[in-house]
Parts: sequence; structure tokens; C-alpha cells
Amino acid sequence: MIATFRYAFGMQVRRRSLWIMYGLAFAVTAAMPPFWTLDMGYDDGQEPWQGMATAARLLTSLLPLVYGCMLADRPVRDRVLRVEPILAATPTNSTARLMGAYAGACAATAVPFAVAYFGRALLFVVMEGQPSALWWATLNFTASIVPGLAFLGALAFAGPLLVPPMVFRVLFVAYWFWGNLIPKGMMPTISQTIFDATGDYVRNGLLAPPTVDYGPGPPAVFDFLRPASSPGTAVLWIGVMIALSAVMLFLLCLHASRSES
Repeated sequence: MIATFRYAFGMQVRRRSLWIMYGLAFAVTAAMPPFWTLDMGYDDGQEPWQGMATAARLLTSLLPLVYGCMLADRPVRDRVLRVEPILAATPTNSTARLMGAYAGACAATAVPFAVAYFGRALLFVVMEGQPSALWWATLNFTASIVPGLAFLGALAFAGPLLVPPMVFRVLFVAYWFWGNLIPKGMMPTISQTIFDATGDYVRNGLLAPPTVDYGPGPPAVFDFLRPASSPGTAVLWIGVMIALSAVMLFLLCLHASRSES
């Protein structure tokens, strides 16, 4: 598993297309004025905990699209290259290889995301002289971004086993906008529910005062999945993301074991 992790991580992090696609998505995000008004002074700007939550919210609008799409071709790569029989002959099992590939590929694909986010945090520190921004950035990234990426990574590994990678990418983009970015009043959507992968429940309920109207508000479909933001619902969201990831990885391991036998 460790060897597979190292190989998958090194192979993915060196992909030129990975950095190019992230760069394009980041350029679109950086074009949003709020991204550059985090450190304009506390009279007009935001304090460290506010600024890091805002930066996380802005980056999780588009960068997860790149994350999911760049992972879509990883699960079927061994099959395309016809090396599955060779791997099956090695002194390991399909579950260890799958978990190593999942962890390595997801970690590598998250590296440009982390570079963009912590780079913005460092700029905040330089502009405002507030080192605590790095602490808040670490807390935000760990608690509100990583669980969502773990879920999206498991989804990106499971989806291409059902449909071709290119089809999955199209469906993934549609899912991301429908299930995470479209406001709840526009159409039936799981956006702003505990199944929303953007991490706003953690940022609003655990790391900052609520800024998104979760729970109360105009009636909408799936409101029963929109409890009010609180520390409890923040922990619930993290648990849901981990549980969904675990279920999909279990099904993937089961599929891999059956294919190997």
C-alpha cells in the first residue's frame, strides 16, 4: 500500500495538465474581487479567521471541479495500460493497491489546491502582519476542505467504473454545479444540505459566525437535510463525508476483489 501510494502520488503530482488546469481555475477565482479584499485593513477588510474562511469558500467554488476531473482517469489506468495481470501477480492484494492508489492520487491532486490556499494565507500574513492567519488556514483546510475532497476523490474513483472517464467528467461538472453551487431556492438541489461538499457547514457552524442561511428561510425541497449551522451540524457534516467515502471505497474494494478472483 505504501509503495502504491508513493508511486500514485509521484505520478499524479508531476502531471503538467494538473497544474495547468488548476492554474486556469485559480485565474477565474482570482478574478473575483473578494479574493483580493481579505487584507485591506480591519476597517474595510477581514480579520484572520474571517479572511481564511472567505478564501476557503471562494476556492471551493471552482477548484474541486479540477480535482474531481483530474482523478477520473486514475481508476481505469491499469486496465487501459493492460498491466492488471502483472500487478495481480505481485505479493500484495487488490485492496491494498486500491487504497494506496486512492490515497496517493487524491493527496497529489490536492497539492495545487493547498498551494493556492496557503499561498493566499501567506499573502494575508505579509499584508497584515497576522501570523495567526496560518493557524486559521490550517484549521479551515483540515476541517472544511479535506473531508469534502476525500468524498469527491472516492466518487471520482467509483464513477469511472460505471461510465467512461470522459462521460464521468461531464456528469461530475453537472453534479458540482447542481449539488453544491446552485442556491436552494432555484430548483430542487442538495446544495446547502449536509451532502454539500463545499464545507460551508464547518465554516459557518464551527469556524465562524453563520454567513449562509442554512435551516431557516424560504421553504425549499430537501429542507429536512438543512439543519441550522452549529458545532454539532459541522461535526455531522464531517461524519457524513467520511461515511460516504468509506462506503464508496468499500464497494470499490469489493469490486476489485471480485475482478481479481
